[in-house]
Amino acid sequence: MITITAPWMINEETCYKYCSHKPFTQTTITFFNNQFDSHSTNLQPSKLVGGRNQKWNNNIINLGNNIFDHPNPHQGEVMGDLEYVNTLNRFECPITLNPQNASFIEVGIHAVLRQRLQRSTVEKHLRYARYMENHPCPVNFRTPSLENFIRHMDYREQIEHAGPHALIHEWKTMRMFLKAYGIPLWTYKPPSTPKAHIRILPFPDMVYKFFHYPYSEDDYENTLYQYLFCHSFLIGWRVPSEICELTTKDVVINDNGTGCIVITEVKKHRSQRTLFPGRQLLVSKTHKSFKNWIDYWRPKVANQHSKDAFYLQPNGRPLTVRHLGHKLSNYGKQIWKEFQPYDMRHWCAISRLIEQKVSTDTFDVIPVKNWLGHEKIQTTMNYVHYAEQYYNQAPYDWVKRVLKFHEQMEEENTLKPTNSQNTLVSTGNSPREVSGPGRN
Repeated sequence: MITITAPWMINEETCYKYCSHKPFTQTTITFFNNQFDSHSTNLQPSKLVGGRNQKWNNNIINLGNNIFDHPNPHQGEVMGDLEYVNTLNRFECPITLNPQNASFIEVGIHAVLRQRLQRSTVEKHLRYARYMENHPCPVNFRTPSLENFIRHMDYREQIEHAGPHALIHEWKTMRMFLKAYGIPLWTYKPPSTPKAHIRILPFPDMVYKFFHYPYSEDDYENTLYQYLFCHSFLIGWRVPSEICELTTKDVVINDNGTGCIVITEVKKHRSQRTLFPGRQLLVSKTHKSFKNWIDYWRPKVANQHSKDAFYLQPNGRPLTVRHLGHKLSNYGKQIWKEFQPYDMRHWCAISRLIEQKVSTDTFDVIPVKNWLGHEKIQTTMNYVHYAEQYYNQAPYDWVKRVLKFHEQMEEENTLKPTNSQNTLVSTGNSPREVSGPGRN
């Protein structure tokens, strides 16, 4: 830890105009592993919130050290791994914190133990808090006031033209701090979330390229992202959180080739859903199956840092949400310039509905709802319109297509040509693009 005293870098006129408080002439800044944290200078037991509870104070200090000494921190991840919070006793956690001397670490711990927020949610809110505190029109977390916060939000909305999603996230962040401080929630109302915009999705032949594209000269990293794209398009999990949560224990493979995958849904308070993929995706030796990955590729880099994470970085450490999100986005755009990681979930929804249409002659939404883990049937129904459009352009089983089962499909009469043997399935011609659904 390095503590320095530096001049406040905010323009005084800007602060007077937009923040209605006089800027500080200088401030104390603390860096942990080269990460800015102006609220972490008070890690001495005598200054910690929680009174004279020495055990709580010691746990906080150890927790702070564990978090910021977490190996191999990734870009922007200032909170590290909040799983250490599980070692603390809820009885030792203060009911409210004092904003004058509470660190961001303590607020994060309070949010997990007292507000029952998910670790990933707390980590995201703390990243926003550091951004808000270090903003040209900063939020004062030491003496929170509605006027100061409104000034910041007005500046973000009117001067910087921040989108509704960003403003909503900052408001949620502020609410987490207000609850930790025991301050009644303010009456601020963020802008409404806009309707999801329409996305364009790739057809099966383009998706097939995702599974075989040379992403890296490193053999393991190249294979890692080929497998990740293959599994993500076909499983349709929420990217990247549900990928990072998958462990070796969550993939169950029986001796007879059957099995299942247990997916932890971080978005739904870590509830779980169970999927039963086909043999090609689960145990096939000629496809990028889960069994091939866990038997052959994962052991190549597994080490003492791997724990039981299913997918590992080339250094053997588990994948993290932000790191994986950036990697998938950058690699995916090399193949499909409009690509966004969540498109893989949309594509899975469309392809599974088309699969139902091919096999049952109807867009049966119930199996697809269960596969994707939608809470409301209407969420799945929103895909039907787009599935119908895509099916009219490419009327064959998309899942089998990306697994290159078109010869078998012809044998099974999945699509029977009437006038010509040169069908979409056998020729591989990609029909013209149509619009796809927004994010769900």
